[in-house]
Amino acid sequence: MTMRIAVAIATRGRGDMLVHLLNRLKLQTRAPDIICVSAVEESDVTAARAATGLSLRIVFGPAGLTTQRNTAVRSLTGNADAIAFFDDDFLPARSWLERAEEILSQHPLVVGLNGHILADGADSAGVTIAAAERLLDAQDTADDGADCEAELTASLYGCNMAFRATVFRQLAFDERLPLYGWLEDHDFSCRARAFGPLVSSAALRGVHLGLKSGKTSGVKFGVSQVINPIYLWRNGAISGRDAAWLLLSPLAKNLSRSFNPEPYIDRRGRLRGNLLGLGYLLTGRADPMIVARLN
Repeated sequence: MTMRIAVAIATRGRGDMLVHLLNRLKLQTRAPDIICVSAVEESDVTAARAATGLSLRIVFGPAGLTTQRNTAVRSLTGNADAIAFFDDDFLPARSWLERAEEILSQHPLVVGLNGHILADGADSAGVTIAAAERLLDAQDTADDGADCEAELTASLYGCNMAFRATVFRQLAFDERLPLYGWLEDHDFSCRARAFGPLVSSAALRGVHLGLKSGKTSGVKFGVSQVINPIYLWRNGAISGRDAAWLLLSPLAKNLSRSFNPEPYIDRRGRLRGNLLGLGYLLTGRADPMIVARLN
């Protein structure tokens, strides 16, 4: 039986970048059966509406990564056997969907997967579109039927991941992780493991540009870095050890680098947010939604 594969893209305020992603999806060796763009307002998708040669569905709803993904999933109910989630600043290699379909077909127990990031701008000033295209062109040229071997993994990276649609009969992205939804991918994929294994495959490749526009402010993000791990631990999604690591690691990095911060990261803002988040913990207000109420 032919598998129906949908692509879900949550976007806000990055219409030009969305067009670049849609253009990459036109090149897929296995075309998506439907693409759902989940936006907040018309200006988010004005440029995308001009895209041709794609089965495009545009939906609107409240802002926030987890909320927008859930809006997309609801619109795809009954129309897909698997849903791939791409960030609007992620560009996939041509064979991403084809390889994903092969893995899901060959391993019927696998419920979710993600791929290998050739370059990740989230860890730097960002990757330019031109540099990303060069990497992908070289990758596409070299791709002569790459091995689809997959390895078990504990969680998936949200910029490029896919799940069987059956998972969404039981689960949704946690909308109490607002705005950028820090650790939302970790939370959802850990809960999805209850239904089957997750895998990662180097045959699925792409570039995450790591655009800084449209991101949560440094202070708000810093609060989420503290509050969200504790929230996930209390919900049973992660262990106390993992929560401690996910909290302390960015806190230590923000503290050490705040004296000479990278020009592309608001380290001091994040550190202020970390300290604010610790204050919320000490006063019993460890609610992820609190960042949505901050100025």
